[in-house]
Amino acid sequence: MPKLIIFDVDGTLTSTKSGATFRKSADDWQWLPGRLAKLQELDRQGVKLAIATNQGGVAFGYLGALEIRHELMKMSKEGHITWVEMCFSHPKATIAAYQEDSPRRKPGAGMLLAILEASGEKPEDTLMVGDREEDEQAAKNAGVAFRWSRDFFGDKED
Repeated sequence: MPKLIIFDVDGTLTSTKSGATFRKSADDWQWLPGRLAKLQELDRQGVKLAIATNQGGVAFGYLGALEIRHELMKMSKEGHITWVEMCFSHPKATIAAYQEDSPRRKPGAGMLLAILEASGEKPEDTLMVGDREEDEQAAKNAGVAFRWSRDFFGDKED
């Protein structure tokens, strides 16, 4: 059992209420089945929990940074998640302030490395759980193990 598990958010822990692939508003989210119970179980077992999420919608003006930060903090409190790292930048952003190819943005390792430093855990004691290739590559770049969310949570294939 890892000492620290870092989760992606959209598509891993949550889906949209609207049915869209990405959030249409900051509060357009709901827990995927079984996620909240699993997070609470891991917390009871003493596993440290964190999230690392790209939120490029901010870079394109779909979401406000403060609104999405508020929703992610609300979500983390519900899920007993201690560390929350988010990246709003995107190399093709339409809002100049966010137009950059940040090393924090997955597949970069920046957010994961920040969580490792803040938590005091080692890469070899850490697992990243995600649903996209960017998540897998970020884990590799940070030197941590990776599992697909469908395998970690035991999702049934449609």
